[in-house]
Amino acid sequence: MEGIFHISETFSLNRRQYIADIYAVYGRREILQLETGKRWVSGFLAAVLAVTVGASAWVHDAGAASSVQPVSAAGGFGHGVAAWSDGSVTGWGYNKFGQVGDGTSIDQFVPKTIAGLPEIVQVQAGERTSFAVSKDGEVWAWGDFYSRYVSGDPILPYQKRGEPVKVEQLQDVRRLAYSDPYASIAIHKDGTATLWYPSFQEDYKSYDIKLTPLKGFTNVQDAVIAGYEAVVLTEGGNVGTLNLYNSYYDRYRTESELKEVKPLVSSIEQMAVSARDVFFLHQNGSILRWNADTKEPPAVVKNLSGVKDIKEIKTGYNRLYMLKDNGTVWQWDYNTGQSAKPFQVQGLTGIKTIEGTYGQTGYAISKNGKLLAWGDGYYSGMGTDSSSQQIKEGGIAQVLPPFSFKVNGQNVQFYATAAIVDGKLYVPYSSVFEALGVKTKTVQSNPDPKNYNRTYSVISFSYNGQTVAFKRSDRTVLLVNGKASKEEVDLPFLANSTLYPLELICEKLGIPLDWNRETGEVRLGESSQ
Repeated sequence: MEGIFHISETFSLNRRQYIADIYAVYGRREILQLETGKRWVSGFLAAVLAVTVGASAWVHDAGAASSVQPVSAAGGFGHGVAAWSDGSVTGWGYNKFGQVGDGTSIDQFVPKTIAGLPEIVQVQAGERTSFAVSKDGEVWAWGDFYSRYVSGDPILPYQKRGEPVKVEQLQDVRRLAYSDPYASIAIHKDGTATLWYPSFQEDYKSYDIKLTPLKGFTNVQDAVIAGYEAVVLTEGGNVGTLNLYNSYYDRYRTESELKEVKPLVSSIEQMAVSARDVFFLHQNGSILRWNADTKEPPAVVKNLSGVKDIKEIKTGYNRLYMLKDNGTVWQWDYNTGQSAKPFQVQGLTGIKTIEGTYGQTGYAISKNGKLLAWGDGYYSGMGTDSSSQQIKEGGIAQVLPPFSFKVNGQNVQFYATAAIVDGKLYVPYSSVFEALGVKTKTVQSNPDPKNYNRTYSVISFSYNGQTVAFKRSDRTVLLVNGKASKEEVDLPFLANSTLYPLELICEKLGIPLDWNRETGEVRLGESSQ
């Protein structure tokens, strides 16, 4: 169930609380259903990303460079993944299909380190899938059909998903191209490129990975899929297209069915794609646009003529991101009308590189090794705990390091998300408390004669003769050793779990706590100092 933890061996929960948590987490009927509408997804990712839930200490905290720095980042409609200089990968965000990579379908507001991967040098993402390339050229995938629901798990019976799987058919891969929902192009170390995609059986429960080498291309630098067209950039700046779709059989073409490569444009340094729109950064500094449906010749985007000295381009959904030589970032929301103008993303300076996503979120890696994010609109993923649609105007979120919890020197792991709200650390009910020796209990209060004899849930945490409790009335009331406190408290409900203020609880119970905000390590108990 959500929030179960373990230290070497699995701990069993109090049965009553287990049942209560199952009911609270999954509801009456649709245990596995999560709201996936635009409003929900948009209200999610940077709280996840980390920060907009209020952890302002992480925003713009860009002093000395971190020892472990981001090397690659990518995102879907509501999740993100990043590869780091130590070879690790973190994932966060909307997780119904296991796209975060933690082996669950529980949304994660704070990044989780993804276990079981080799040393990773690049990540990529589709709408609800994630991919990684190792230094040895292996490809790993998770999310959607790669991470099927796992039934019968004794710890997490209803939200267990498969963990990352190795795509055995792909070898010697240098990098993965921007992915559409089901297919991608692998660029190999020898400069060739291969279309790869899952081919499903009739029951849609099993699949084979199919490969189609893209003949006609050598010395490939980059490749994207726009509609049914592969758009490939080769050494020397030449771009060609190759149709990938067999309309008669309603499937991707096999190698023998591929047509001739059609030259498209030359003198190109970079390209980026969003749906069927491909943008090209020309060697003369201009940006060209090409659409896979109209197939008109690439044309210079006149709206961008005022943006000079562009060194890198990336895309989000219906937006183009541009990094200038001076380290500033510019954005053009190109489908908001003919009069739409590019604008500078305030708060992003000193940027080394940028990364695009499948949604309306952008990532930036600063010169001092910080991974930053920004976004707006329904699919931005820049949500907060209050489900607002975007971060405050001009706000930039810094992606948090993954949390690690130690109780009395021992590692503690739990499935549910932790979160940072208004700069404070919150954890689920079933997280670190049992390992600390804290006794937890949920009871109903006495009837309140002033409010139609209503009763309220009272959740208590007891340790060494001290008790902290939260009375869930119209306004949450903090009780310390049975007496109401004037302190205002809030118990946010995030990712289908009620979260509790860990720092406050530990302070009232006299439990030492040390939280290293730079590394994400949280030490509790005797070994915290």
